[in-house]
Amino acid sequence: MTDTIFRPRFTYTPRIKDSIECVERNQWLVENVLLMPKHEAWMRREVSVERAAATTRIEGADLDEAAVRDLVKRGSGRTKLTEDEQANINAIRAYKFVDYLSDLQDQPVDEMVMRQLNREFLAEIGGDNTPGEMPGTYRNGQNRVGSTYLPPDQGDVPQRMRAFALWLNSDVETHPVIRAGLAHLELVAIHPFWDGNGRVARALATLVLQRSGFGFKKLLSFEKHLWSVRDAYFSAIERSLGSRYEQGYDATQWLEFWADAIVEQTKVLAQTLTDWRRMMDEAYRDFDGLQLNHRQVDGLIFAMRAGSLTRSDYMEITNVSPVTASRDLHDLTERGLLIAEGRTRDRVYRYRRVG
Repeated sequence: MTDTIFRPRFTYTPRIKDSIECVERNQWLVENVLLMPKHEAWMRREVSVERAAATTRIEGADLDEAAVRDLVKRGSGRTKLTEDEQANINAIRAYKFVDYLSDLQDQPVDEMVMRQLNREFLAEIGGDNTPGEMPGTYRNGQNRVGSTYLPPDQGDVPQRMRAFALWLNSDVETHPVIRAGLAHLELVAIHPFWDGNGRVARALATLVLQRSGFGFKKLLSFEKHLWSVRDAYFSAIERSLGSRYEQGYDATQWLEFWADAIVEQTKVLAQTLTDWRRMMDEAYRDFDGLQLNHRQVDGLIFAMRAGSLTRSDYMEITNVSPVTASRDLHDLTERGLLIAEGRTRDRVYRYRRVG
């Protein structure tokens, strides 16, 4: 095999073209909803949980978003995490790495990045790696995807990955949505690692999108949609790849599915941001004249959005001490703006609408 650049084969069908037009409209909507930077940061916390829960559940983990959110609040400092818990902690860290790389335009998305993503996802997890083989290293044997698909021989993996990375860093003509879909599919097709390939493929697609003009403020979680249509997702991959890796496979059917998936999740995001903006306008109207400090306003808005608020949440979003947080929350409870539930240690505060 010669060391050449990867050359994807696909057709821009009317379905793909229509989907791209929809994504572009949704991108415009997302970019033109004005939110304060700190509120976008809060939303990224939610998206971080959505991505982690979805990408691990696609691979068979059991933790839903509520469980992952609780895990994040508790922290990972316990002596022993279950494999599913560790997988979600890893996924959150991996996507933080993706968000970090998204801003480093001078850093190529190369083999080292993809190998590091695999390390991030599999840290402290045995997975399917063979004895003595560490996460982030290419497999040294033949693997299979399910019971049907046969990836390339392990001896071809390094050259396939070099060719793939060359394409990733040279193709500037293909629309970013399509590039992200092709990146996802080729990584899955090569299946260069013993374990974690699907998670790396989805994170890589996120990175490609966020590096482009279609970053959606780092708030897009297409992983959540893929989880909701998991069977169709796997079927779309199988229809394009067939039963074994072949150079020049036709990615069109996969890209039709992929572009549709991006449309659906960008619609959700555009609506979510519009609802947030409306909620903010209503909140400031409700709070006008109540003589609240800016910290308390932030706390109430967070509780409105998330459904509840803890003292640790309040401390994080307002950067205050435990004493100040307790005092502010007590005041909001006394005013009837928050309802306290539970004992002091595990107390949760829920928003109570004014008027």
